[in-house]
Amino acid sequence: MPMELYQLKTFVVVAEEGHLTRASVRLHTSQPSVSAHIKALEEELDTRLFIRTPKGMRLTEAGQRLRAKALDVLQAARELKLEARNMGGELVGDLAMGLNTDAEYLRIVPLLNSLGAAHPKVTLQIQQRASTSVQGAIRDGELDCGFIFGDPRSSDIDAVLLETTQFLVAVPDIWRDRIKGGLEALADLPWILDPSDNPVQKLVEPFFQSHDFKPSNQLEVDGDEVIRVLVAAGKGVSFLRRNEAEAANRIGQTVHVMEFDELSIDLSFVCLKRRDQDPVMRAVIDHVKKVWGVD
Repeated sequence: MPMELYQLKTFVVVAEEGHLTRASVRLHTSQPSVSAHIKALEEELDTRLFIRTPKGMRLTEAGQRLRAKALDVLQAARELKLEARNMGGELVGDLAMGLNTDAEYLRIVPLLNSLGAAHPKVTLQIQQRASTSVQGAIRDGELDCGFIFGDPRSSDIDAVLLETTQFLVAVPDIWRDRIKGGLEALADLPWILDPSDNPVQKLVEPFFQSHDFKPSNQLEVDGDEVIRVLVAAGKGVSFLRRNEAEAANRIGQTVHVMEFDELSIDLSFVCLKRRDQDPVMRAVIDHVKKVWGVD
């Protein structure tokens, strides 16, 4: 049986995950199919690629060397496909993009306008996800690119820094008189926090520790928009960007803010490193940089 590209993709994913079950989830196929792909490839190459251990799959020395070759072949296949699609001189393609917060803040409408004017046959399929989910989906092939807060969690993800985003302590109007007393005066109020594995939430614990502060009443709410609505309704104190605080003002009572330098985190646009030179991806990256005014 001749070697197939899907076998090489399975080989690379198993090598990255080190586990058949995790690889099957990422490839959206069954574990027996993954095992069969690896077995067929080993037979075709007449080489053992993995050592099966109780903890998972470990590359042999030959497997380590051939993994690099497999990546080159897969990249060449992607480039060949893109080149064929774009031989007419006009970029054509669809990219799935993950948004880690609201589209207005991420300048999606200006991006679509700019990209559409230059490359009308490039289409973006937009999905709303948390920053950590965006990165996982890019590695799993469910997304092509997206926006994240914080640093990439994997060395195979390339990031374009767009800005350092500032967050503020947002206080509903009913407690405005407490602001002059500083954080300590807010300790007994309900604090609305996101329990998810969100890079923004990783600012919270160090912030509280640095100010020797611990809220006595914490409410866990999943989702930026829900938190913003609850703050606007006077249900608690939370961390919002300035534009979110302004939006809360429009939908509820006045929201007051307290600024702290340490409540900041990088916002980046990310994709797989091996994708950043694809013509369609390159065009999207260039237009993201254009609308954000970065080099």
